[in-house]
Amino acid sequence: MGHKNLVLTNPSDSYPKFLKAVATKTKSANNGLIAPIVINMDSKTGANQLEKLLASYPNAEVIDNYAEQYAELLLSTHAHLYRANYDVQVASIADMLNEHYAGKQAWQIGSWVYFPWKNQLIHVLAQDDFEALRTIRNRDLITAKEQKKLFDLDVAAFGMSVGSAGALVISMSGISRRIKLIDGAVISGSNLNRIMTGVSSVGKGKSTVIGQQIYEMNPYSTIETFDKVTADNIGEILDKPWKASLAIDEIDDIEMKVRIRYEARKRRIPVIMATELGDTIMLDVERFDLEPERQLFHGMIPGIEDLIEKPLENYREWTKHAVSIIDPNNMTIKMQKSLLKIGTTIVTHPQLGSTVMMTGGVLAFAAKAIALGQPLKSGRYVISLEKELLADHQTRRYRRDHKKHTKVLKSAVSSM
Repeated sequence: MGHKNLVLTNPSDSYPKFLKAVATKTKSANNGLIAPIVINMDSKTGANQLEKLLASYPNAEVIDNYAEQYAELLLSTHAHLYRANYDVQVASIADMLNEHYAGKQAWQIGSWVYFPWKNQLIHVLAQDDFEALRTIRNRDLITAKEQKKLFDLDVAAFGMSVGSAGALVISMSGISRRIKLIDGAVISGSNLNRIMTGVSSVGKGKSTVIGQQIYEMNPYSTIETFDKVTADNIGEILDKPWKASLAIDEIDDIEMKVRIRYEARKRRIPVIMATELGDTIMLDVERFDLEPERQLFHGMIPGIEDLIEKPLENYREWTKHAVSIIDPNNMTIKMQKSLLKIGTTIVTHPQLGSTVMMTGGVLAFAAKAIALGQPLKSGRYVISLEKELLADHQTRRYRRDHKKHTKVLKSAVSSM
């Protein structure tokens, strides 16, 4: 679900005059991601650029909270001021702002950023100050030196359903200033249970929507989008216009999962993948940067690389390989039962937004560890909330039932 638009007509064609007069025509869902326009006011032509921009977009909403941004930066970098009373804070910040403006008008410094999808022009801090402000609360869990390494991690994120949580949390955390988003599907209504967006995004491209959110968090980001990964473009995705230093795999296409790893291994690019299984998260880490001869998928599936030359023929074959990759032993009983209902009472495997949000944090942790050279080893890591928090999942009876259902699922899959 959520692959392409299912309705190709324009609803505004049937509107009455009073509604058509104010309605915006529906745009193509895959019109691509348009980067915001950033005008650096330190440039000699900054003021002229700003004037021309507003001449082109005279109805843009102007938002200027520059002073409040800089005031927060001052407060966060002066511990004694942070603890002072409000009146002292206001008076001190006013003096510091005047010093910062250095005789210029406030509008003449920092950057003005125009977001075309919102028709908003926003006054923001210059890049160094802005990125310092938005990561200041990372200190000293992440040092300034470490933060620079994190910003310089270049990520290729494949799949923007579950993968959207990883891309957003990574960007939110100040990891990866340059990121590639690979997914040509559109957002469907059923995606709203796990993608952080609203109903206005239904029918729009996933990569476009997530890319816009990342730009709004940090307009100094560089984002590249690709409709899909194929055998012909996987090399380009990983290499151009800049080489990825980490690949995140959250796609369903098993042949492409294999190709991503095969090509990443050739380039010594680590691959991470978080799989949500009900209330359980399974993290796979493949450190091809440290182990260039490592077998794909930890060597758990003999002959998996053959799919590069001989793609899967049908959904049954996909199911067999998918279950083999995940391993039924890692699934909860409910998840095991649900897989046996696909095609009869449910259309595809179930996913929970709460678990997807957790995958974002797990992927961000793994990305951070890799970027900082921390000892994150290749392997599979299973994080089960049910096992940790629910008493009945720790009993002998549950283990017995789980073993029984695991055997049933394996038998069903092997008979396909």
